[in-house]
Amino acid sequence: MECIDKFYRPPLRLIEGGDNGFYFFNEFQRINQILKLESDSDYPCLITPESIKDIQQLAWMEVINLMFLKDIHHPDLFKALKSAAPQSFICQLMGVRHLTVKEYCHFAGISQSSYEYRQCKFALEDRVLGIPQSMSWLSGAP
Repeated sequence: MECIDKFYRPPLRLIEGGDNGFYFFNEFQRINQILKLESDSDYPCLITPESIKDIQQLAWMEVINLMFLKDIHHPDLFKALKSAAPQSFICQLMGVRHLTVKEYCHFAGISQSSYEYRQCKFALEDRVLGIPQSMSWLSGAP
């Protein structure tokens, strides 16, 4: 029965890298859970020959989905999207003309005053603690 279970798991989608490696490009939360909790299990994989544009769009869509996590720090995510993400992808995925704080807040389902409060609160805490928050994990995204 254990062997049959492997076939009923949804496959992990991968792309082949130029260095004989394979890369995940979507469903990051699911992959994170699998790597943490089920790393000794076998999973079916689907190696997809998608275009680089499709892959980038799927990866940025996963980043945009971070907006809906409970404890996300919206000012940092907005800043990272504004500086590191291809604006055409982000605007297309969010259905906006320009990425502004107002449009971001509307899409994320938060009020602009809540966003500004978090921004000010963090700035005060950062000044008190002196510990900068790093968003360097996002700069490695496509």
